[in-house]
Amino acid sequence: MDMIGVSLKEGGKVGYAAELITATPDLKHWYAVKGDKPLGTISTRLCVAAKGRNLEINDYRKDKPPTVTRYRFDRETALAACDEIAKQFVDGAEKGIRCNEFNEGLRILERDTGGRIALQGESDDGVLVTIIADPENENDYRVLVTASAGATGIARSGVRFGFSPWVQSVLDRR
Repeated sequence: MDMIGVSLKEGGKVGYAAELITATPDLKHWYAVKGDKPLGTISTRLCVAAKGRNLEINDYRKDKPPTVTRYRFDRETALAACDEIAKQFVDGAEKGIRCNEFNEGLRILERDTGGRIALQGESDDGVLVTIIADPENENDYRVLVTASAGATGIARSGVRFGFSPWVQSVLDRR
């Protein structure tokens, strides 16, 4: 398994926790592993914070259309399902969007923050997880969660998103 690194810097506290996303080589299974220390420091405790399937990687560093699966949702149905994800997101108002339809949320975040899709996959509980990152602003990132009807919110945000050197080398050869 290769590591796709994400380090959290939340709530003004540098090194809140380190989080790494690792996946099987075929990307069919992925895991978000959290440590109790900042990225670059040896953690004494680790846990699997989330896991899922069908991870897709997009080179967010390049300003071109994403290579991940594009989903279509009915806007009215998505907005009606906002209560379903309201309990799962905490940052929406401060970090770019409140609950919205998935594609509209992506458009708003790209326009307002410069963020582009970096990773996308399904969690084991059926929620679509999408990480968008801004290569120009400390690799500022947001983790979006999307319910089956298309309602999307921001689960968390931070800075210092980055791919491992191996993943970067694979993307650079594309």
